[in-house]
Amino acid sequence: MAVVATAGHVDHGKSTLVRLLTGREPDRWAEERRRGLTIDLGYSWTDIDGSRVSLVDVPGHEHFTGNMLAGLGPVRAVMFVFAADDGWCRQSQEHARAIAALGIEHVLLVVTRCDRTPGESAAQEARERCTALGIRVAETVLVSGATGAGLPDLRAALGRLAQAVALRPIADREDEPPVRLWVDRSFTIRGAGAVVTGTLESGTLRVDDALLLRGRRITVRGLQSCDEQVEVLSGPARVAVNLRGLAAVEVYRGDALLTESWPPAAAIVQVTGPEVGARLPREVTLHVGTAALTVRTQRLPCGMVRLRLPRPVPLVPGDRAVLRDPGLREVLAGVEVAVVDPPTRRDRRRGEAQAAPPAPPAPPSQPAPEAPDGIQALVGWLSAHPLLAPSRDQLDVWAFTPQDLARAAERGQVLRLAGVVLAGDALQRAAAAIGRLAQPFTVGEAARAMGTSRRVAVPLLERLDSTLVTRRLPDGSRELREAAHDSDGDHEPDRGDELELDDDQARGITS
Repeated sequence: MAVVATAGHVDHGKSTLVRLLTGREPDRWAEERRRGLTIDLGYSWTDIDGSRVSLVDVPGHEHFTGNMLAGLGPVRAVMFVFAADDGWCRQSQEHARAIAALGIEHVLLVVTRCDRTPGESAAQEARERCTALGIRVAETVLVSGATGAGLPDLRAALGRLAQAVALRPIADREDEPPVRLWVDRSFTIRGAGAVVTGTLESGTLRVDDALLLRGRRITVRGLQSCDEQVEVLSGPARVAVNLRGLAAVEVYRGDALLTESWPPAAAIVQVTGPEVGARLPREVTLHVGTAALTVRTQRLPCGMVRLRLPRPVPLVPGDRAVLRDPGLREVLAGVEVAVVDPPTRRDRRRGEAQAAPPAPPAPPSQPAPEAPDGIQALVGWLSAHPLLAPSRDQLDVWAFTPQDLARAAERGQVLRLAGVVLAGDALQRAAAAIGRLAQPFTVGEAARAMGTSRRVAVPLLERLDSTLVTRRLPDGSRELREAAHDSDGDHEPDRGDELELDDDQARGITS
């Protein structure tokens, strides 16, 4: 199987092509179909000359660029769609920059609406723009979604793209690469439990395999791909994984399922890239896999940039990622992870202290552990309740010191906010929760969406106000600043109905 993502400006025909190629509707939400606008990731698949091609349809609207990057992050091939009668638009540029930033090498250029305007000149413009960004276009196809012209050529080109990107199966399990499955959806199916979906880049999943989720050991109860139950599945592939002993609310887009041999997650990474020499803001959004994380940047004398992550993430050297400025709404740089968890000045001072001869009269002592048992208990509890503040009695029982808590906050394991302690990624989770609300919203509505109390919701909202994620309106309600730019009231549909599906509704979840 090959997994191919779409890319291109809004309304240039991405979803139309997916429908024509697969005979399936990629837009899952009623709001998307009502407005004719892709908001979240859509999935579909088709067979071409005996090869299965799974398509990930991404939104083209600038308000949903984060969703687009979550679709592109785990794939190795892209179908870039460009309308002949509309020219090179803002999101054409941003999507192309994202493709270049992620180092995606297999790109098929599809020029649409060629029944309205001759496509040759538009194709030439698009190829020149892509070349200027360092993108190598494998093939160019001219089509019309209205008349069907060029669709046979597109299917043939897509089949060749799939053959180029597909990996050969590995016979010996000892030689298999480890699994890292970035989660893009999570929900519950009645009678089955928690299900997550994602793009399996490489490696092999089997029923009853043990995997890790944020350090927690879980088991694969079942696997599905392209409407079929399977016992074994090798990447690249779209996959749905039914997990044993886990609730859907405990896993989110941006989490990763890992084989037990995967290296420890990193809280700090150093990255390189041709564009990191330019001045970067102090805080940017890091898009890697399906995750979007607000990170702090630090330029180093060696030319690399150090990124401090809000929570540990399973990154390894060689991973490609995108740095984006959410305020300017533009991709700043494509980067490659060079160093994972580098030694800091504190580590060096600790090493120097350990290397120095001990003071003669001082009794031997052990340095305080990096993660005391109490902090481990707190972090474990917050992994299951990220937006619920533990009570004072709980904190007393865990018996850690203020210094322990400060170190955990520095590592991004926890967030201290107005007298409460939350998960390190609480702000991202809070923003995601209110992003599913109709805009504007009240504090009470936000608290219910977050699954927490007003005592926690109020300081979270105030912090989101201060970081320009939300704005407070004169009547005391709030709205997402991104949503405020959308004069038509754009917001993501309420995903509450995604959390529990019956068997019929769950069909096709991995397309």
